Amino acid sequence: MSELLPADHDYTQEFENGIHYASVELAELAAKTIAQQCGFFIIRGEWKPNTAGLHPVTALCMYCDRSSRIVKSYKPDTTKETRGNISSKGTGCQFQICIKEVWQKDGPNTWVIVGVTSRETGANRGFHNHEKVLYPEHHRHNKQFSEAEKERLKLMRKAGVRPNQQKTTLNTEGGVHHDIKQMYNINSKTRLDEMGEMDAIQFALHGAEHRGYHICLQKDSNNVLTNLFFAHPTSIQMLHAWPYVILIDSTYKTNRYGWPWVEIIGVTPVKKNFNIACAIIKQETKETYEWLLRCIKGLLGDTVPNVIVTDKEGGLLASIPVVFPLPHTVHLLCLWHVNNCVKQKFEVLLGGIAKREVAQAVWKKYFDKAAWSWTQEGFLQKINEFERVWTVKNKKMVDYVRGEWLPHQTMWAKCYTNHVFHLGNTSSNRVESSHSSFKTFLVSGRGAIDTCFAKNHNYMEHQFLEVVNELHKSLNRNLSRAIEPPCTFLRRVVSSEAIKLMLDGAAELKDSCACHFQMTHGLKCACQIVQAKEEGRQFYAQELHVFWRTLDYKNPPRQQQVSDEIELQREHFRRLTVEVEERGPEAVRQARDALFYGLHPAEDNVREPEVNENPRGRPRTSTMAV
Repeated sequence: MSELLPADHDYTQEFENGIHYASVELAELAAKTIAQQCGFFIIRGEWKPNTAGLHPVTALCMYCDRSSRIVKSYKPDTTKETRGNISSKGTGCQFQICIKEVWQKDGPNTWVIVGVTSRETGANRGFHNHEKVLYPEHHRHNKQFSEAEKERLKLMRKAGVRPNQQKTTLNTEGGVHHDIKQMYNINSKTRLDEMGEMDAIQFALHGAEHRGYHICLQKDSNNVLTNLFFAHPTSIQMLHAWPYVILIDSTYKTNRYGWPWVEIIGVTPVKKNFNIACAIIKQETKETYEWLLRCIKGLLGDTVPNVIVTDKEGGLLASIPVVFPLPHTVHLLCLWHVNNCVKQKFEVLLGGIAKREVAQAVWKKYFDKAAWSWTQEGFLQKINEFERVWTVKNKKMVDYVRGEWLPHQTMWAKCYTNHVFHLGNTSSNRVESSHSSFKTFLVSGRGAIDTCFAKNHNYMEHQFLEVVNELHKSLNRNLSRAIEPPCTFLRRVVSSEAIKLMLDGAAELKDSCACHFQMTHGLKCACQIVQAKEEGRQFYAQELHVFWRTLDYKNPPRQQQVSDEIELQREHFRRLTVEVEERGPEAVRQARDALFYGLHPAEDNVREPEVNENPRGRPRTSTMAV
């Protein structure tokens, strides 16, 4: 327990130093500093104007913060039961001083600190009846936020800085022990001030529309949001430059509604991902995913992706062939997820955790080797061997592989995917990585849709900077490994990542080359690199796939083709306009509403969805950073 302030000590003398201050603010600051040095805190009270005399002056009263002076600006509700856990730090301390204005004849008035005497008893109010403050650095008056700090908090919140990092930054810079709860309150007030009269969904849509996002949404008969799709304008530019490979996957525990958050990821020639679009969907059904894929198709225009990579999600498996049919787009299943599912199922069918090592040994000997076999003969040999051995030992395992994975073998087995231009993307590791990165920006998995959108916007802006930085390096740095033939003429023309892939493949060449690299990556394979080195021949950029040569995403190739398609779409729109007018006023009204709310979804009276109490994903008790 801290020591008591001396009951017989008059603290007025500590304040009456005879100093004249230029302003009341300086005098108030000096009084607070003196009080804190003495072991207590004082607070500002009321103003007491004095109109008597030839020169009217004004005084500011200041009290001890333990004086129990509570000013109520509202009337308490007598119908509500009073809480029983209310406490107060007030002790009825009578300490009081005043800051008085001093009239000056030849200059501006000044301010001095004086003591106060009780009008009723005549007693001096310079004494205290309580103990000193034991931890002054943690007192609430030392933890108040200045206006500059509040503005700093707003900037850090906008940049997506976590509250605990905000606290550390301000405490380190100012030497003040701010309370994390105060930061949450300030951030919450800032958010409410920004929203004004709008709710979360309206605020998110207005923010997206203001930033130029492409937005698509669906709602039910009650005007409640069911699906929302949005794409950043820079994402659309990058998609037009690099539309060849698209990865799609959902993540969970990202929002208060318990709805899946779908990320659509693209691939750049500098080994970086870019976020094509995001969607928050109510249900993972075929109809929902078909709507989502049509939104993506709307972004692509007249182009189609070569490959779409997903896990074995039933809705995606059924909807991708409808929207992006073969042979233009190939649907691949994530090989990592396939292997992981087979391992876990083998473990269950063999008897649980006790048989884990046996299950993994069987998987590795047969299924994994079949999946990574580079020839169809090798693939079929391992599958047939597995069926022959384990039909006798555990037929359920064979039936599982036959029924679940062999019907889709062309979508995951290497002997089939090696004939597809997939740029090395046979798993969804890129989109899984994007989930993890997004959740570091998200901070909490319980945010409303406006919070999720704001955090995702910060994440994508950060991602775009990383991509542009790598593009700049490829355009402005000479790769030392490419000084000699055959890659001399490729420097600063194609991605440095392409040159590295080709040279690494040539360095790892042993006896023979499978020659799949040219098909899967659009690059020269190892045997071609070795032969060109022996002959002293150079490669030219036109010999590589256009993907590796597109280092300026703002002006990609095929620009004339896209322009022609846009003109065709404009002509189609003109014909539709004439048709609508011919159908009469009701058709015009419907078309007008559809067009207006399509261009300005924030103006639609769509309502925020309800919370799903049983979402998929990790449990709420998970320690994973969200």
